[in-house]
Formats: sequence, C-alpha cells, structure tokens
Amino acid sequence: MYFTRVGIQKIYSKKIFSGKRFSVLIELFSRDNILVEKEVVDFGEAVAIVPLLEGGEIILIKQFRAPINKWIYEIPAGKIDDGEDLYEAARRELIEETGYSPKKLKKILSIYTAPGYSNEVLHIFIAQDLVYVGERPEPGELINTEIIDLNAAINKVLSQEVVDAKTLIGLLLARDYLRENR
Repeated sequence: MYFTRVGIQKIYSKKIFSGKRFSVLIELFSRDNILVEKEVVDFGEAVAIVPLLEGGEIILIKQFRAPINKWIYEIPAGKIDDGEDLYEAARRELIEETGYSPKKLKKILSIYTAPGYSNEVLHIFIAQDLVYVGERPEPGELINTEIIDLNAAINKVLSQEVVDAKTLIGLLLARDYLRENR
C-alpha cells in the first residue's frame, strides 16, 4: 500500500520502556483508515563537539562502547540535560570528556541520527581557543583522549579506524569550517 506525505495522523503514543538515557514508545498512526504501528526510541537532544587546537589538530576520544564491545574513536558528545542550553551542554560535555573548556563555541548544524527508529536530534559544534581545566568523566565512562592532526583523523575514517557516524560528519564539517575561516 502506498503512503503519501499528507494526511497522516498520530492516534496515540504509549511508553513501554523507560531507562536512564532513553525510553521506547509504541506509536500508532493513521492515514485513510489504514493503521500503522511504530516503535520509537525516545532519546531527545544531544550535542557533539569537534575540539580544534591551534595548527589544525583536534582532540578525539577513544571510548569503550558496550553495545558493540569495542573501543572506538569519537568526537566528544552527550545528551542534553532537561532545561539545559545547547551551548552549556556542549561546554559541559567537552570538559567532562576531554578536560578542555572552549572560549569559542560555534554551532554548525543539527541532524537526526537515526530517524528510522529514533527521535534523537544531534547538534554539532566546533570548539576553539581551548583551555585545559581537567577532565570530569561521568561514573562508568571509559574514555582516553588523543590529540591528532585533522587530516590524519579523516584518514582514520577512510581506513575504518573511525566507524562512528557523528565523528565522520563532525570531522568533515571541521575541515570545511577551517577552509572557510582561514
């Protein structure tokens, strides 16, 4: 059966699971008396930050990710707390995960991370003029930091050492940002 973009109505949304970081919803939609049920991961908003150092270097984190049972390279990122400003969330996450506080923080864009099953919106930032203030990781976070040339980080993507989508997007945006702001 073919659906067009118009005339779709949400009938209900029911929370079937609630965890520390996300919930799972069952949502029922209708169009022309045809009902469609969808499972939705209700995550909310998050931030990701590309920390740029002088001379074209960036700070990557290497973080253990339990769902894939691997250590992977990523840009710092995290969930926005209830009522928290986007910029404050980006600053907080950057300090927690790398120990660096930005004097300059610029939002580049916002994306849906996986709209096929999640409502998460990710806001990607560039951070510059960094001052080291000390890491403040959340309990249970397993993170190491690494300073690396931006082009070398992009090469890690091409060689599949970096396999995280937000990191790929962030690195490419940072490269373009630097080209435009030199």
